Amino acid sequence: MILLVGGPAFQSLHAQANPAFTGRWKIDTEKSTPLDPWRSLEIDISVKDDSVSIVRDYSAGSRVATESMALDMTLPSQEVTVEGWWDNRHIGAYLGGEKKETVAAKWLDEGQTLQLNVDLILETSQGDAPVRVIREMRLSDDGKTLTVLQIRSSRNLPIVRVFNRI
Repeated sequence: MILLVGGPAFQSLHAQANPAFTGRWKIDTEKSTPLDPWRSLEIDISVKDDSVSIVRDYSAGSRVATESMALDMTLPSQEVTVEGWWDNRHIGAYLGGEKKETVAAKWLDEGQTLQLNVDLILETSQGDAPVRVIREMRLSDDGKTLTVLQIRSSRNLPIVRVFNRI
């Protein structure tokens, strides 16, 4: 059996980075799954060559939290140290595992989707709980809207958040 690498099928599996993701994005709370207990979420994305930087800034009055990660898109997966797990801080679950997540990132849909497969350990009152997260960041055709779909192994319903470019 001969495997040819570099044809159209291979290129579609290994889409190139889309620099149109670069920018600051603010959540549209009317179109999104509730963000409780936070009131606002902004995402700053920077795409350069084979690296992607993602910073998520949460706020609610004087309470703020930041999660940032720098990803090397040439690696099949990587361990990333983050500041905390802020997606649901009011449920009594906190990022464990020395605040590290394992992230496998890839470009899909000819660079219109950035998919992150994240494995993390949450510390809860019942003990450590491994959690899998699939987060897809989908850029609209006009580049003005970013839709983030998130599926968690610890939650039965998906989370949908819509962001507008600032």
